[in-house]
Amino acid sequence: MSENHEALRWFGSRGPGAVEDVLSRAYGGERTPYEWLARSVSTSATTVLDLACGAGAMIDRLARPGRTVIGLDRSEAELVEAQHRGRGPLVLGHASYLPFADNSFDAVVSSLGIAVVADRPRLLSEVSRVLRPGGVFAALTPSLRPANTKDVRLITRLAHLLRVTPLLPGITEFRARDALLAAGLTKAEDRRAKYYVEVADKEGAERLFAGLRGATTRERTKAAVDFLVARAEESGPVQVPLPMRRLIAIK
Repeated sequence: MSENHEALRWFGSRGPGAVEDVLSRAYGGERTPYEWLARSVSTSATTVLDLACGAGAMIDRLARPGRTVIGLDRSEAELVEAQHRGRGPLVLGHASYLPFADNSFDAVVSSLGIAVVADRPRLLSEVSRVLRPGGVFAALTPSLRPANTKDVRLITRLAHLLRVTPLLPGITEFRARDALLAAGLTKAEDRRAKYYVEVADKEGAERLFAGLRGATTRERTKAAVDFLVARAEESGPVQVPLPMRRLIAIK
């Protein structure tokens, strides 16, 4: 198989589990974004909904004796992957039209769902509806900050090669307080943290870009991969920044 055909094999196919692969390898303060999100859920929560769960990464992080964690996603392929990884129970459904009764959950979490669902007001309204009074909604979204000068130089170079900013899928910045209030939720926290994915070789670079927003062409993605590989060969593993934002709200 030629190098070009190899690039075609993985480019632009954000296959099931691709985003989880990136976030599971992103570290900051000795924990991944998934662990950061999981810490938002009280130990007393016995029913938890993982909204837009993908392959179910948060189901593992939230599991504990006496707790039920249900994963919901609109992608059948992602749910099949979650089943293969031994995760469940799982529900095929849309985050903006939740197939659950009012006041069903002690907590709702979402790792990127709030950033990728087109109708965010509808999603938040549904989250509020299925949460019990006093319940917690916790969500992660990609962010543009924090970043230092070194981070900005690297991201600027990659953005030039890709013609897009190398971020996880979804809207990076939006005003959360008013959107939450409109849905009957009160913002309790809005924090940001910086994570890094270490890229040491071609496989690592391909895995990174497979989980990010796609470039404009296959050739641009290959150029970005080649750039990171060359940097790694010259100076050692490259630390690619992935700033994240955590929102927590109470019903």
